Amino acid sequence: MISKLIKSSVAACAIAAFATTSAWAAGDLAAAKKEGKVVWYSSIALPIAQELCNAFNAKKVGFDCVLHRSGSGKLFKRWLQEAKSNIFEADILHTSNSGHFVSLQKEGALIKYRPKGADRFPSTFKDADGYWSVLRAFAYVPAYNKTKVKAGDVPTSWLDLLDPKWGGGKMVQAHPSYSGSVSVGMSMLVKKFGWEYMDKLAALKPRIVQSAVDTTTYIVRGESHVTSGSASYNNFVAAQKGEPIVMISPKEGVPFITSPQAIFKKAPHPNAAKLFSDWLFSLEAQQILANRGLYVGHPDVKYPAAQIPLNKLKLMTMEPAEAKKMRKPLRKAFREKFGV
Repeated sequence: MISKLIKSSVAACAIAAFATTSAWAAGDLAAAKKEGKVVWYSSIALPIAQELCNAFNAKKVGFDCVLHRSGSGKLFKRWLQEAKSNIFEADILHTSNSGHFVSLQKEGALIKYRPKGADRFPSTFKDADGYWSVLRAFAYVPAYNKTKVKAGDVPTSWLDLLDPKWGGGKMVQAHPSYSGSVSVGMSMLVKKFGWEYMDKLAALKPRIVQSAVDTTTYIVRGESHVTSGSASYNNFVAAQKGEPIVMISPKEGVPFITSPQAIFKKAPHPNAAKLFSDWLFSLEAQQILANRGLYVGHPDVKYPAAQIPLNKLKLMTMEPAEAKKMRKPLRKAFREKFGV
């Protein structure tokens, strides 16, 4: 009996603490508890997404985070297919293709919701109309295995990656139809260098993998020597573990990938979705992301000493509407030129 009372008291304290740090009243928390869960469609690397879910669930506030992790393109298509069948499982979408959110907003599929505290974020980390906020950001960068590539051969320009010496399977390239960061990153490179950049890259016949996460894996294992594009945060985590991967910051700059998050209008667990979003944009959750090599909008996070400050990078950017416009032409061209 005493044990039950203690457990009940601990649970009550956790819920009270959560409620006092939330923009939502106790009635909304009670509604979220009745919903029982929040279903999060997220493209962030699985270990990080799971760390966030586990940290939230450990609070035992009365509802749980249920994660569905896949590539940005796959998640977007999954929701579209579900919606066509009048199936609505997802509450929140988080991808690395900002164009997805332009499309969804245009179709009236999102609600306006600014997570608590996100109004303090820089303008690059939030939608002016209030439909989405950027959960995390990173750079789309080339990288190499330092045990495979000599110092004198390290590329210093995106154009250096087109050298024939990177042919024969030495290069790995992720697919833009699966990966949102690759879709947006390659769009910026095509905008800067023209479609011939993709032609020359395809001529090298690189190893094609699904995601930007996969490119890091192939470089770390030495199965490929260099990647023409990867997510900086995956490389950061691998390097911190002592893996032989080194990021490259080309002289022309690096695409800056922002990864928005929004709540669906037909979310089956709307109260839980709002409360979970509040937590994801809190200092606690944003610090978890920063610790994993990501850039976030929260002004109070402290970045690891080994992480390159944003002001030290020459960033290339693209507006969400332009990313949406480029999405289909880029993927079509990639399939045709790379034969996959």
